[in-house]
Amino acid sequence: ILKVINPLFMDGLRAEFARINNLKRGRDAELLAFQSRLASLNFLDPACGCGNFLIIAYRELRLLEIELVKALYTDVFNRPGLTRSDYQFSAASVSKVDVDQFHGIEIGEFPAEIASAAMWMMDHIMNNELSRTFGQNYARIPLKKSANIVHGDALELEWADVIAPDKCDYVMGNPPFIGAKMQSQLQREQVRDTARLGGSGGTLDFVAAWFLKAGEFVNAAPRPRGIAFVATNSITQGEQVAQLWPLLFERFGLEIAFAHRTFAWGSDARGKAHVHVVVLGLTKQLDEPEVKRLFSYSDVNGEPGETEH
Repeated sequence: ILKVINPLFMDGLRAEFARINNLKRGRDAELLAFQSRLASLNFLDPACGCGNFLIIAYRELRLLEIELVKALYTDVFNRPGLTRSDYQFSAASVSKVDVDQFHGIEIGEFPAEIASAAMWMMDHIMNNELSRTFGQNYARIPLKKSANIVHGDALELEWADVIAPDKCDYVMGNPPFIGAKMQSQLQREQVRDTARLGGSGGTLDFVAAWFLKAGEFVNAAPRPRGIAFVATNSITQGEQVAQLWPLLFERFGLEIAFAHRTFAWGSDARGKAHVHVVVLGLTKQLDEPEVKRLFSYSDVNGEPGETEH
């Protein structure tokens, strides 16, 4: 999950925080503005399952916000003779990032319910972390906000009905992996309807449909900044390349901003296959970064080395 969210947005946010935190003038005002920006970001996982990507993204965003709050109030912490009871603010007043910034689509009803509850659980964990920072008890009770998790088929739903494209910043996740020959008749029709390749409809992996839907979604408004999905490496080699990538590059005007080359994604769950996957980060051509990041693996079970291009 971190291989997706770090290059997609967290690395950039951490770098921006470090830059602001080192300012000699106007630091506090810029930190407050940066915190407001964190609280304005919106995320969509259109294949969210039990919400793992949303949960970890929320955790990382809250941890960054806690570092920001500590930086803002360092003088308060270190003021001689001042006790925590003397603070002129409460822990509840300094946190702006909340669960309602996170949106998901999940075809299974039970996992969708788990995702909503799990976001509240992570919120509670991060509120406890904030409480430890300030020595105050902070619980967001009663629960007034929640993640927007929609139970439905992401290839049939309009994503704009879950979150408007002009309010969404990042699309991310781990869509299902089903090869062309293993798809049901319905799944095959969904991929063909999404790709609109004509003729035989192509032989695209099921995961490719999420890339195409995401390309259409981010082109509906100027705001979405990036897409990143885990995918089977089949969509980056062989016959699928000529079917999928011209659509992403030419139909939807996307470019690759970062990528993890093939690595092994294993699972400890019984009966779960170990697959070789890639991570692909895409952005609109107008937002294309001058430098792209590529993560390559000399050992598919090891850690990558990074190069810039």
